[in-house]
Amino acid sequence: MQRAKGGERAFASLLTCSPGDEVYAYFGHTALRYCNPDKGLDLVFNYGVFDFSEPNFVGKFVAGETDYMLGIVEFPYFIQEYAMRGSSVVEQELALDSLQRERLFALLRENYRPANRVYRYNYFYNNCTTKARDIIEAAMGEGAIIKYPESDGKQDSFRSTVHRFTAVSPWYSFGIDLLLGSEADALQNERTLQFIPSTLQADFSAASIVCGDSILPLLARTETLIEAVPADSEAASWFTPTLFFVILLLLVILVAVVEHRTKRIYWGVDLLLMTAQGVAGLLVAYMLLFSQHPTVGSNLLIILLNPLPLLILPVYIYCIVKGRKPRVLWLQSSMVLLFIVSAPLLPQYIPMPLYIFAATLLIRTNFILLNNRK
Repeated sequence: MQRAKGGERAFASLLTCSPGDEVYAYFGHTALRYCNPDKGLDLVFNYGVFDFSEPNFVGKFVAGETDYMLGIVEFPYFIQEYAMRGSSVVEQELALDSLQRERLFALLRENYRPANRVYRYNYFYNNCTTKARDIIEAAMGEGAIIKYPESDGKQDSFRSTVHRFTAVSPWYSFGIDLLLGSEADALQNERTLQFIPSTLQADFSAASIVCGDSILPLLARTETLIEAVPADSEAASWFTPTLFFVILLLLVILVAVVEHRTKRIYWGVDLLLMTAQGVAGLLVAYMLLFSQHPTVGSNLLIILLNPLPLLILPVYIYCIVKGRKPRVLWLQSSMVLLFIVSAPLLPQYIPMPLYIFAATLLIRTNFILLNNRK
């Protein structure tokens, strides 16, 4: 394989940006740079462009129908933006020969054509990082491949990988856990975990270009273009989902004590609990049945978080108001008990706050049933 001559100044590189403080920047970012001083070109190709003002953006995102696009910006503006964000930027120059480099540039320009620049975003399998990797691999040409380092034996899942980057935001992490299904807990290979920018960066550092009997390093050089000044580590919020649900459990127990002494039922408590359960169930059910996001279609939390409480609730309130026995709550009690018994056996990670919430629902429901029997 013929390398570019030492005097040739054109090059292509992978840019990896460190995570930021905004939710969309928790995992970092990847872009591609093409620089050819002789032609006056120094461009950054960015597959992470989206339009938040697009009609029904949130609805499309929930449904997994979000479209991202390839954008181009001049390199100085790209660097300035990430410097202002306080993110580090590491450049890895690709050791491509002139044909491979120009093939990569041609593929990027083809991708930027109006008919091609928009693509259906998929967080795990088709994001700004995997798009950059795939187009670099396509630029290798016939007979040349990128060989990544051998596995060290450690395997990870999508969920545990995401947890590493969302630890600073317990509520955000909890929300993701409510939506990801059992598929997110399956162990992944090295390639599928390259959806994370820093993972691809590390893999590129040890990768090689293999062409016949020739094996050469993938990278010509690595340079830190921006080294962000380390800020004081942002501590995770003390008010975590676990603490919230523990407080909720204690409040429900306190209400039960008051109800027992006053011989009254404060059904407003059940209205809040079951409405929250049912609304969360609507979201889980919608994602499970209709969303195109990966791994959400196997969400076993549907056992607990489903729309059924929204149907039980009006019947229960009617019975309480009319002074009748709320036998319909046996259905709620059975559903919650089924979840508690089966949860440890499910092939899916169950966040601790959900165990506490289930215990709260079970205690509340059985108290009403027992109190009504007396």
